[in-house]
Amino acid sequence: MIRRCTIADKEKWCELNLAFMKYEYDEQNVWENPLKAGELSETFEKIINDNNSPNLLLFIQEGSEIIGFINAAYFFSIWAHGKALFIDDFFIIEEFRSKGYGRKTLQDLEIEMKRKRFKRFQLLAEDTNPRAIQFYERENYSRQRLNFFCKYFVK
Repeated sequence: MIRRCTIADKEKWCELNLAFMKYEYDEQNVWENPLKAGELSETFEKIINDNNSPNLLLFIQEGSEIIGFINAAYFFSIWAHGKALFIDDFFIIEEFRSKGYGRKTLQDLEIEMKRKRFKRFQLLAEDTNPRAIQFYERENYSRQRLNFFCKYFVK
């Protein structure tokens, strides 16, 4: 159900990420405009071609059909005393939502991360996305109260 992207996936990954970014920016405008920040295909190639990249670009599939993606990164957490996985983006195409794919995707990813001895799994959901918040709470993720700050350095 989950598989790591390869260089052959560039076009589809860019298409899905562009749609996701446009939706997020147009509807909620919670981030700086990601559509102006860089070329997605270049970002994809840099990640895929860097064997030392901590980034994971994953596709979610139903059979041979790509129904979503996860963009994640891992790092060593002092607090968790080991590797932590941070999901930056988790997107399922609208027609496949509310059918159990999100739950199954998280379960499969958790199994893989436990197998690889990760200590923590974390993600963010904006207050502007109550469906995501409800979903993660249903899946037994604990809500942490944080203030998340960003500063963009755009060319």
